[in-house]
Amino acid sequence: MLSTMANTLNVNPKELINSKKIIYMAKKNIIKVFEGFAGYGGASFGLKKAKIPHKVIGYSDIDPEAIELYEYNFPGIPNYGDITKIDETILPDFDLFTGGFPCQPFSTVGKMLGELDTRGTLFYDIIRICEYKKPRFILLENVKGLLGKKHRPTFDKIISELNRIGYKNVQYAILNSKNYGIPQNRERLWIFGQLGGLPDGFVLTPPQIELKYRIKDFLDKQPSEDLYRTQAQIDRIHEIRNAPVFDVAEPLCYDYYNKKIRTDGICMTVTPPEHNIMRIVEPMVDGKERLRKLSIDEHFRLMGFVLNDEQREIKFPPTLNYTKLGRRAGNGWDVNLVSILFKHIFSQL
Repeated sequence: MLSTMANTLNVNPKELINSKKIIYMAKKNIIKVFEGFAGYGGASFGLKKAKIPHKVIGYSDIDPEAIELYEYNFPGIPNYGDITKIDETILPDFDLFTGGFPCQPFSTVGKMLGELDTRGTLFYDIIRICEYKKPRFILLENVKGLLGKKHRPTFDKIISELNRIGYKNVQYAILNSKNYGIPQNRERLWIFGQLGGLPDGFVLTPPQIELKYRIKDFLDKQPSEDLYRTQAQIDRIHEIRNAPVFDVAEPLCYDYYNKKIRTDGICMTVTPPEHNIMRIVEPMVDGKERLRKLSIDEHFRLMGFVLNDEQREIKFPPTLNYTKLGRRAGNGWDVNLVSILFKHIFSQL
């Protein structure tokens, strides 16, 4: 604990032996955060998981499901609502702006309209707010499709605008959850800048972590029976997708998109349930195939949350159903990766 805080606060661990010194240093170095496009609070959960002293002074979201989930876990934090309508002159000061600005305009799952989609212009509200408030740090996230040929001009404009308002030599990287401890093939683009520029030698990409777990380690011990597909539904999958026989030695991911069982123990990208592109294949029982959806706990474990009998890092409002919670997971941040990224970033600043 002391070494973690020492690394966070950039002091010698011996200096933190005195508890009053710990409290003083934590308060002195507390990071004030504004969480844009907050979703379930990926940045808040990531900072909490990383044990970085912080205070969220406000957030912005318009999705009722996201707001309900966020406020169920982080009550009392003001929601400034639609980012296009935020008056930046009334916002409290903050040190860190975070935002996973809408990815649908740049995602291969969406129509890839880019700036032709109005959501593709919301980045300019980030610029408007940060140009006025001048937070010390900006951390942004999007799908890797933003770096593709079609959307590269938009990406270059994002970098040039950050540079124009004072965030020099911004760094960006594509990070994959499977390289940081979670068996999910989830590639996301991360962009980080510091007002005035990053220090020499700064590297955004954290060292990769050996993957020690397979998807079976993230699944419920006793999944609910209503998650399972009927034999008629399984037969239909075989018919229309020419799927292999679902006969496995351990639970694995069936990839609808590529029509195959992933034998590497890694699941494909967790997406909202309506995309309907992933199932769990289990070993046969009495010669019968076993195929099912992910449970809600499984969705969120694969997004980096610890959820077991001893600890639940996120709470679910009883008013949100399977589809609504699954949608939030599919659109969220891998909080395990985010915590690693935050620790890596602030260890260098």
